[in-house]
Amino acid sequence: MRMRVTVVRPGDLGPSEASLWARFQKSSPELQNPFFSLTFAQVVGRHRPNSRVAVVEDDGAIQAFLPFDLGPQRIGVPIGDPMNNLQGFISEGGATIDARRVIRKAGLRGWRFIAVSAAQGALAAHHYEGTLVEASLIDLSDGYEPYFAGLSKKFLSDYNRRWRALERDVGPVSLEWGATELKPVRQLMDWKSARYGGARVLFAEAAARSIVEELAVSTSEDCRGVVNVLRAGDQMVAVSSSLTCPGVLCGWFTTYDHDMGKYSPGMTALIATLEEAARRHITRIDMGAGQDSYKSRLTNASYPVAGGAVWVIPGERAARALYRRWRG
Repeated sequence: MRMRVTVVRPGDLGPSEASLWARFQKSSPELQNPFFSLTFAQVVGRHRPNSRVAVVEDDGAIQAFLPFDLGPQRIGVPIGDPMNNLQGFISEGGATIDARRVIRKAGLRGWRFIAVSAAQGALAAHHYEGTLVEASLIDLSDGYEPYFAGLSKKFLSDYNRRWRALERDVGPVSLEWGATELKPVRQLMDWKSARYGGARVLFAEAAARSIVEELAVSTSEDCRGVVNVLRAGDQMVAVSSSLTCPGVLCGWFTTYDHDMGKYSPGMTALIATLEEAARRHITRIDMGAGQDSYKSRLTNASYPVAGGAVWVIPGERAARALYRRWRG
């Protein structure tokens, strides 16, 4: 195999590459996710000058794409890190890829990943030990009503009680699907920054805020932004910013007015979002990796993901694995 790897800015890819990228995504269910889309890569690339795509060719034909951000010491990280919930190669289903060779030919010392689908065989040997976890899914293929009826009686009782309390104390509860103005998104970032140190650091970066704002209003089929706003009367009490592609909605950022915490507005907004998603023929809600307690109460499916890295220098993987074990 005569492999060639060319590294370009995401915006440098033309119509033929875009068409091929889309074909690769459609060839495999694991790739039908907005975080794998060319739109996501190109939006990030417009705001982060270190964003790149490795174009992998085999005997002159493009075999795969690998989007990444170039970090210090020639180490790549997921494009849009830490705002990218799923990473990996975009390639034809069943393609054989030598990941270490790709990384070396891309001029990198290594490429770290946080959440790669276990179905990506090219990266299976590069998982870190102990990182394999289940990413949570909500399967709505049978419709919303059967899904909702299948939740625990205690959950349903608590949910209905809090909805009624919110309406009684504040005002009628409603969900706006697909808000088109940026005010709710900016409120979301401010709410999260006020409460979480990681979000505060992330959204202090002007580029990160610009990426979130641009994707929130994206209308691209492969990565459409959906901003949902839960209101009680005229008051905004919860906001979520998600990304969609046909049939799939991926949770991205969500938060709520913490003065309203006793009403669980985040959960109320999520359930209302699920009902509306089903109406819009979205059957797969990807809630990502993470062991948040609310996920265990809502998910009815999952898929395995893992973290790790592809290291070019012989022995570096072993040395870093030893260091990870030493740190515990």
